[in-house]
Amino acid sequence: MKLVVTGLSPREETAFGIFLDRALRHWTWQSAAAGRGVVLPPADLIVADLVPLGLGHWSEEAEADLLRLLQGTPAVLLLPSHDRSWATMAVDTATQPALVWLAKPYGTKEMQAALEQAEAAVKQRTRRAAPPPQTPLMAPPVPPTQLPVSPIPELPGLTAAGLRTWLAALPADGRHVFLRKLSDMLSQAHPFEVRFTVQNSLIVHPADGWVASNTPMLVIKRVCQSDTLATALEFREIDDAQAEERMERLGMRLRELDVFLWELAATTLGQQPAPPGAGSTALKPP
Repeated sequence: MKLVVTGLSPREETAFGIFLDRALRHWTWQSAAAGRGVVLPPADLIVADLVPLGLGHWSEEAEADLLRLLQGTPAVLLLPSHDRSWATMAVDTATQPALVWLAKPYGTKEMQAALEQAEAAVKQRTRRAAPPPQTPLMAPPVPPTQLPVSPIPELPGLTAAGLRTWLAALPADGRHVFLRKLSDMLSQAHPFEVRFTVQNSLIVHPADGWVASNTPMLVIKRVCQSDTLATALEFREIDDAQAEERMERLGMRLRELDVFLWELAATTLGQQPAPPGAGSTALKPP
């Protein structure tokens, strides 16, 4: 499935790419500039935030512009949570593309469900457009020999629940302060920030499955291995808007949460990672 994404912020595009690589890894996507009157490249499916496209509020003109933009391509359309104007749009399944509406803010589960709903519309349209099978007049040519394709290796990962399980199996000696604090904050399922210095921090978004940081990974690992350093750190809960603002202002790099947790746990607990594809826990028993 080939996607075109338009209207997302750089942070949203990065998070979307991480999500797609993890949940729908055989799909491909590209970003297109947003703006009223833009022409999007060909795609099977479009994901568009209507506000940057100048289509945040429904009108007859906005509806015409939207249909002109989509050119019959099914789409997942992102709307502000407070807007209800597009609900007045008349739906004509015979002439209009399949549209799936998704209010912001949304989580990865909601986005995946919307994409899969739109994918079903794409497949249905393809079946309707396919010509009826015909009996061949001659035997088809023998296809050329194809080289075997190596499967995409799965990155090892450790879920928040897996981290809790591994920590629970360790002696209750008060060690591994950083991982224990991290696990406690993850269990609350709200975004939070770990402050290393005034300008260096780590932001974690458990619900969307990503972390962002401008702190070198070597420094974070060193803190993981030093309970004295970990005790001095500040952990504070923040909201989605604060997480996005600090991440963009400080130029933080996004990573998948599960891969980040695996790397920290493997370093801190002194375990060797299991081979890729061995499962989401990916650590050998202590």
